[in-house]
Amino acid sequence: MKNKNFEIRFHPERGTIVSIVNPNDAVEMNWCDPAEGLEWGTVVNENRETVKRSVGMKTERFEETDGSGVTVWSNGKLQVTAKRFFKATGNFVEEYHVKNLRDDDLFLERGELGICVPFNDRYTWAEDCQLHRCNTHIWCGEHTSWVNALRMGKSGCNLGMVLTEGELDSYSVSGSRSNQRGIFILNCGHKQLRAGETFTVSWELFWHAGDEDFYQKARQSGQFIDVRAEHFTVFSDETIRFTASLPPDKREVLVFADDEKADFLRNGDLVRVVYRPKRPGEHRFRIVADGICTHADFLVVSGVKQLLEKRVRFIAERQQYHCPQSPLDGSFLIYDNREKYPVYDAVITDHNACRERVGMALLLIRYLQEHEDARLRAALDAYLTFLYREFFDAQTGEVFDGAGKNNSRIRLYNAPWITLLLTELYNLTEQKEYLEQILRILEKYYAQGGQRFYPNGFSMAKTVEAFRNAQMPKEAELVLGLFRTHVDNMIANGLAYPKHEVNFEQTIVTAPANYISEMGLLTGDGRYLAEAKRHIEILERFNGHQPGFHQHEIPIRWWDDFWFGKGRVFGDTFPHYWSCLTARAYMNYYRLSGEEKYRSAAHECLRNCLCLFTEDGQGSCAYVFPFLVNGKRGEFYDEWANDQDFALYFFQDYYEGDGA
Repeated sequence: MKNKNFEIRFHPERGTIVSIVNPNDAVEMNWCDPAEGLEWGTVVNENRETVKRSVGMKTERFEETDGSGVTVWSNGKLQVTAKRFFKATGNFVEEYHVKNLRDDDLFLERGELGICVPFNDRYTWAEDCQLHRCNTHIWCGEHTSWVNALRMGKSGCNLGMVLTEGELDSYSVSGSRSNQRGIFILNCGHKQLRAGETFTVSWELFWHAGDEDFYQKARQSGQFIDVRAEHFTVFSDETIRFTASLPPDKREVLVFADDEKADFLRNGDLVRVVYRPKRPGEHRFRIVADGICTHADFLVVSGVKQLLEKRVRFIAERQQYHCPQSPLDGSFLIYDNREKYPVYDAVITDHNACRERVGMALLLIRYLQEHEDARLRAALDAYLTFLYREFFDAQTGEVFDGAGKNNSRIRLYNAPWITLLLTELYNLTEQKEYLEQILRILEKYYAQGGQRFYPNGFSMAKTVEAFRNAQMPKEAELVLGLFRTHVDNMIANGLAYPKHEVNFEQTIVTAPANYISEMGLLTGDGRYLAEAKRHIEILERFNGHQPGFHQHEIPIRWWDDFWFGKGRVFGDTFPHYWSCLTARAYMNYYRLSGEEKYRSAAHECLRNCLCLFTEDGQGSCAYVFPFLVNGKRGEFYDEWANDQDFALYFFQDYYEGDGA
């Protein structure tokens, strides 16, 4: 199939789609990626959650012309007829008609029936990703469901998909691993079909120039309710406020808050809701307009001050290990919230007592800078004893990868976190010995090749300012010079980001976006502004704008729960605590440029990361968002508290709004 806007290529035997190309695209990017064998349009009829056996769909018929295609699949229980054609506008339409072939009623459970849409969302290397791969932002919001696929590099050629008939409940992923986000499966909800009855799911694909162009075109679908809110996470002294733009000519409108009718104001096709929450926690609002339904998800948090106090006490009371006979004495460990027990593994280094577990100590130090507390100070002192004894040599500046000063691997992510820790210790105590130790760390780090690495642990501005505040101008200039060389190397690389623990991802981009901005703030040199903007424009393409606190202004990540969580699944983590690094980069760029939209986006990202903490101070390293991930049930907060405290730490430095 081909027209002026689309070139569609089918598998000749299965009738599935293997290629979607814009004929006007100079690089001829294929927007679908059937690498795992689940091509676009494959119908999945299974529900592993309820241990139902999958019954494979067999292709009964496939026909193709220049302007249309028809495929019929069946498994003896269901028959699915897929009709593909072009509209007069040039957009590409797919209709999936699902028929009950049985002689009795058929009840489909949630997630039992899904349609594969393998958008090309995987990481090869940076230059290839920016030309030939996309960040796939998905919203399954009942009748209002859509996909906004943004090319990973700055581009005016992006692919949108909007539901035009039927409804979608959720999405699953299959074949996900470190550099492969997986095949997306758009799931239907509960369905009850009488014998011979048919229901339809239909969507339209179109090209768009970017986010606002996407929404403008999606609103023309006829069942698109556009929900916008300033905040999807609010504090208990705030109100939930949002608007819903309705399709034209809808007569009856209802709004429900947690299944109870909610008041609203209507002006034509615009609905405004102002709702005073009665309790902390999650709230789902449903908007119904003449039978067209969608929802938006909000979170209410008591307040960051209360949350912070409960969290630091939880760390000191439950996550610090006390055993004088053990080398781990004084360490902060992962905590299993279900088993109520600490977790440690020296072999799986993301589960050891070092690395990013430093975040718990950082949070305590930051808290103690504003609050005197003998119990917390004692916990910090015990941790510092562990730090110097087990994985930091203050005389040489070497930072190790594990307890026992294990140097079997040099991990260049680690030393920057200790540099930040020592900076905060100086800010707490004004003891210059911590700054002297920073000098040794930097000398060692850059001798090990750190000037070519893209870490996220440095706070260049905060560290240089600490030296300046300590009346150490010579040392401040030395540190500034080392950082400037590091930043200049990032500028020289441009958008050709080097591979790190993942080939290409959000936190690789946050490093230059943030540090170039910080260097501009430190030096006042105007050349850094334009350089930072290049990386910010790549970084913001990772962020979604779905109407829910899990996804709104939260960057795409999917490998973190496997490495850092108890669930051990590769699947979209909305959010994950490293989402906050995007907020930090946005805020430093805002402080450099004055572009207000990045301040607002940073605040929203930081707010939405607070869902990783409960009202009693418990933490979770990630929320696994998809319905199923590689056959395992998703939609859960991981039971391990592991590293999420960076989100609270950075909140204190970069959130400037009211209500916290």
